[in-house]
Amino acid sequence: MAQHIVEFAEPHALTDGDDRTLTVSGYDDFGSMYNLELPDGDTRSVGKQLVENITEVDE
Repeated sequence: MAQHIVEFAEPHALTDGDDRTLTVSGYDDFGSMYNLELPDGDTRSVGKQLVENITEVDE
């Protein structure tokens, strides 16, 4: 299963410190929000305005 890298416009509470990227197991697009599946199995919703880019990466 491919993972995705989420790039936030600014550092986010889900990232470490000043980091703007987060690796997720998957995501769903709900119009104005993304539902991110974190590697530990938890999910978090974030507004699309906070996300600059989501890129698929090979494991």
